[in-house]
Amino acid sequence: MRDSELRGFILEALYNQRRKGLVNLDQELGGLPVPRGATESILRQLVKKGLVERPIQPLNGLGTGRITAYGIDVVQGKTSPPLSILLQQRITVQDEQVGEGNIQNVSDTKLNVPMDHPEVSQDKPKSSFGRIRKWWKYLVERFGWV
Repeated sequence: MRDSELRGFILEALYNQRRKGLVNLDQELGGLPVPRGATESILRQLVKKGLVERPIQPLNGLGTGRITAYGIDVVQGKTSPPLSILLQQRITVQDEQVGEGNIQNVSDTKLNVPMDHPEVSQDKPKSSFGRIRKWWKYLVERFGWV
């Protein structure tokens, strides 16, 4: 099983418990098809990327944790994930299907594509020059400078 699938299992499990606050990770993640040794590693990845919060990490066991607002947005498809995550469940947000199976709709302007597809190109960020030029044009129009 790939890490992207394992991340999806763990993130979805925490998403389903999002309204409970801190949850016992051993209880919530114990029944998942994730190898025990991999669970700790995947949790560290999700914490590092800001998708999950683990305020206390005990010496034994997984401790407690919760999904962050950023993690919820990633699961719901409101923002792009910072690393490859395969989501398995269907999630409905405001009567609009956002994701199903290994496909997630990231925004209204993009096609449904597998999130870990190696050939998916990411839009290049605009250059600093382009942003400065746009800002300067706005100032000229706003204040009537010529």
